[in-house]
Amino acid sequence: MPGSAVRLTVTNRLLKAALWSICICAAAQTTKTTLSTALDPTSFTQWSHELGYRASELYPLVPGTLGCPFVEADLSGVKVSLMLDTGTARGFVITNHAPSIPHRVEHRSEELNADGSHRGESLDIRVETMSVLGKVSKDASGSLSDWHMFSSEPFDGTVGLDFFLDRRLTLDYRAGRIGATASPLPERLDSKRYVTLELVDPPRSQGHTLYARAVVNRREAIVYFDTGYNVSFIDPAFVEGIAGVERSGKFKMFRKAVPMELGGRTFVLDDIRESRIDRGHGLDRPVAMILGSDVLSRFVITIDLRAGKLILAEAE
Repeated sequence: MPGSAVRLTVTNRLLKAALWSICICAAAQTTKTTLSTALDPTSFTQWSHELGYRASELYPLVPGTLGCPFVEADLSGVKVSLMLDTGTARGFVITNHAPSIPHRVEHRSEELNADGSHRGESLDIRVETMSVLGKVSKDASGSLSDWHMFSSEPFDGTVGLDFFLDRRLTLDYRAGRIGATASPLPERLDSKRYVTLELVDPPRSQGHTLYARAVVNRREAIVYFDTGYNVSFIDPAFVEGIAGVERSGKFKMFRKAVPMELGGRTFVLDDIRESRIDRGHGLDRPVAMILGSDVLSRFVITIDLRAGKLILAEAE
């Protein structure tokens, strides 16, 4: 991230407040989402070599208790475990569960619920240095919040894609490894194992978040990729003809055998929660699905914001 991260806004915090509330509530409904794909499985040894990562560019990736990915970061000399959250709109978030970190307070901001009601307050802060996955950023900005506002379980905080604008990332939940490098993507990848997607520019207010064009249940749409969700959703407008099963809990309907086409490949997903999806304005197609870590953990995921690409391989 060149210089300092852009300051978090109330609008972007509202989006994440809604996300975390859904994430924790959904965790109480334990289902195992399954994925069917025609891709050949790809091992850690294969992708780390084929995607051109050196040993020094590979780091631990630790799934949290709810399945979302965590990485180690250093903020002004203090080590913390941060969720690598592709839905964090700007910078980073530190909660009061984290160890005490030297920082400078700049502003006090209101936190809102998804309906616009008051949730609490956070502090906009700056830290002298932030080191994550091999890169040090100076005078980095983020926020300090009470973890109770977002979660039923304590966590140190999150880091978003603002810190990787000049690098690409590859996440492998199953192998517990993540690669981060400034090297360009290889010119060619084996189409039997890799699917390359062109990222859709997000609305400006949403920062560096991940959207790609898709066909969901035979309709053109957009899919949103968010590692900060531990579960995945399909909008009711896209469920016609798809079998479902009702369960007790916050989310009543779960859809079976949901067909999703990405990059010319068809994936079939089971046990996808049905819930209205509202990602705001600024996209030319409706957002049909949110893919969270329950689905994304079945993939090896490469994110390159410089090239505007997201690459999927089936994890071995």
